[in-house]
Amino acid sequence: MNILNFIAINIIGEPAILFGIVALIGLLLLKKSFPDILMGVVKTIIGYFILVIGCAPLQEACTPIGVWINGLLGVKGITPQNWIIMSATTAKYGSEVGLTVLVAFIINLILARITKLKYVALTGQILVIWASFAVGVLGGYEGVSTFQIVLFAGLFCGIYNWLAVAVSHYFMKKSGRMTDEFGLYVTEITGIALTSWLAPLVGDKDKRSDNIEVPESLEWIRDTTVSVSIVAMIIWSIIGIIAGKEAVEALSGGQNWIIFLLFLGFKFGAGLTVVLYGVRMMLAEIVPAFKGIATKMIPGAIPGLDYPTVFQFAPTAVFIGFIANLIGGIIASFVMVGIGMKTVILPAVWMNFWTGGMLGVFADAYGGKRGNVVMNLILGFLTPFGWALAYPLSGFLMTTNATADYTDTSTIGYLYELIAKFVFGK
Repeated sequence: MNILNFIAINIIGEPAILFGIVALIGLLLLKKSFPDILMGVVKTIIGYFILVIGCAPLQEACTPIGVWINGLLGVKGITPQNWIIMSATTAKYGSEVGLTVLVAFIINLILARITKLKYVALTGQILVIWASFAVGVLGGYEGVSTFQIVLFAGLFCGIYNWLAVAVSHYFMKKSGRMTDEFGLYVTEITGIALTSWLAPLVGDKDKRSDNIEVPESLEWIRDTTVSVSIVAMIIWSIIGIIAGKEAVEALSGGQNWIIFLLFLGFKFGAGLTVVLYGVRMMLAEIVPAFKGIATKMIPGAIPGLDYPTVFQFAPTAVFIGFIANLIGGIIASFVMVGIGMKTVILPAVWMNFWTGGMLGVFADAYGGKRGNVVMNLILGFLTPFGWALAYPLSGFLMTTNATADYTDTSTIGYLYELIAKFVFGK
């Protein structure tokens, strides 16, 4: 049991190790030379860690916004935070989570091998987070055995993980503006599908975010690092000023509050730049290596990768999508307070970035910059209501005062909760 948990959590659930192993197996199957194998594996792992390093300044820039907005709301709401529910669930149901990850991964591999849908989910941390959600829901029911939890949650996650990559790859390929070499495993297939279907109705795919015509004096706008940093600096400053000097100084660490606000924008721009560099480095190695697995073990297999792997296709759309998604989420929180809902979901600023940025790329490909803004505003607003609806059925997770913050938690996750209640409820 301990060995299986170790494999599930520390190998399958650790992206750097999982990607490195995938690169190693693929390059071995391609019969590459030792130097090529060594460079491919090391660059894959380093590319991932560069991506992670870029996430730190992004999170540093996003966190204060959530604190200030929550202060303005003046309520104690539910925190949308995957890491909280994962930590709490693995602490109490560690064996069940580990076995669920392993069972789900095996089911995914079998389905990819025997069906025409050759998709394999490889985003390690999301494999663990989604399994934690599935296990945590069942943990709220009395008398449910470890075997029942692992079987029920493992089957759900295995099928879902397989189909999630298939859906994302379908819309990536169909867009003609991304790639068909890989898909996404991001548990956001509801948002991806709705965005891809509806963005053409509300936007114009020929008027893309990265193709904005500007005069020569504003040519700097075309540089993603510069434009994103400056716009972020302006937006952060506005929110900080609304929150007030005292609220900003509480997080500034003694730095002048105005300078602190300005630097947050630059941190965001720097973080996004590093993430994009890490993504390109990792993909340059992992995608060719995965073809070895696709050729020998699962013919035609396509990997499902993480959010930022699509950021490269429309960097400006990432930032626009984030801001629109965040605004939608903020409005939703204020509306929940205004209408007196029992469950109030606080703004999920960190997830607004990942979800909004990723959906921004899809919306931009299918509906241009207007489609990006409209779809992210709508989904950013509606998704928290889905989380509020799902929260009372989230079992053990209710003890954490947090909810999983994926788009699919509010749709497919809610359906899973209803089925679990029907099967295990008394």
